[in-house]
Amino acid sequence: MEIHKPKPSHNLLEFLSEVAVVLLGIVIALAGEQTLLSLESRHKIRLVAAEMRQEISGDDGPQVLERIALSKCVDSALDAIRGSAETNADRSAILDSIARFSTPRHTWDSTAFQAALSAGILAQMPTDRVDAMSRFYSLMPALESANEREFRDGASLAAISRAGGPLTESERGQVLSAVETLRRDNAEIVRFSLLAESAMKQLGVNIGDYRPFAGRVSSLQDPQRVINEVQAMPMAQQCVNDVKALLADRRQTR
Repeated sequence: MEIHKPKPSHNLLEFLSEVAVVLLGIVIALAGEQTLLSLESRHKIRLVAAEMRQEISGDDGPQVLERIALSKCVDSALDAIRGSAETNADRSAILDSIARFSTPRHTWDSTAFQAALSAGILAQMPTDRVDAMSRFYSLMPALESANEREFRDGASLAAISRAGGPLTESERGQVLSAVETLRRDNAEIVRFSLLAESAMKQLGVNIGDYRPFAGRVSSLQDPQRVINEVQAMPMAQQCVNDVKALLADRRQTR
């Protein structure tokens, strides 16, 4: 077998030319690799941003707006319970007022945000956008905790015996204490919800952005679900139109 050895460079110009060809090949290879990495990174960022937009517009966002619009009906229902207890209404009348009181119990999710954080995607996104996302999602555990506390406090309100005549002083005190505890719960949930709504506006996320990913199983539901939920609450009939209006306002696309 005949082996062709590389010809030695005859002068400095030929040597530099060969070096230049080699260096150019290395530069092209590195540039290609960087381009592929950049394309892959941009694709991941777009995917993560889309998943968070869906989570906010189809899950947490509608719940935030629901609690803001529902606030006055929660306060009115608590006022009615307090009024019936303070005026020594019949036990049945007080129990009827309590039975009308109910608030939505939700999960407040940050699955997409946590996945992006774990994958290091957030570090590649614009700082102002990451700040707004962090501000929104940092409120989800607080809303989860407040919502669960409200659920437990509502059970305390309902723990009044259905038997007997007028409420005893002890029972009346229990009702009044539960009412004011629930009022504070509602105020806290609304405060967190208003902050979350502000972060949504900064992100430019609207309820109308919700578009289920084709061919993918999702736990998210259509934002219409919160309207259906409020319509099913006896105490919230005066707030149904407020919920619809707030969702319609935030349904407008950018």
